[in-house]
Amino acid sequence: MSDTVIIGAGIIGCATAYYLSESTPTKASSIHLVEVSPELFASASGKSGGFLASDWFSPSVAPLGELSFKLHKELAENNDGKRKWGYSPSTGASLSEDAQNTGSRQQRGEDWLRHGSSRAEVAGTHSFKDGAGPAWLTQRKGQTIETIGMDDTVAQV
Repeated sequence: MSDTVIIGAGIIGCATAYYLSESTPTKASSIHLVEVSPELFASASGKSGGFLASDWFSPSVAPLGELSFKLHKELAENNDGKRKWGYSPSTGASLSEDAQNTGSRQQRGEDWLRHGSSRAEVAGTHSFKDGAGPAWLTQRKGQTIETIGMDDTVAQV
């Protein structure tokens, strides 16, 4: 069996190494990942913040994006990904503000970080309420929220 060298240790390189190591009957005897960056999370994989989506791709790469999302989901289901690396189906939302409101910011309320808590803890839920966004999100006049991805198409790791 020959050695395999994979150039790039981002999500694509790591996933390629993983699936190559699991493939049968040609399990690689040695797999090497080569990464040019001297720091972790320096490129696209690191900057995505663990966001996964199945249907947010241009037509030319849509099948690859859908397959990638499916494989992430299967990997998490088969290896307790929720507990081991925080895989979590999510809901994607877009919050926009009326141009009139962007010039002057209103008082945001209590400083949650200073008090060692979070708005999410106070709300006690991360679910969307009546299509108005997550329960922990306080909206101001002129803001609109749109659901742009649901549990079956969006996830976070």
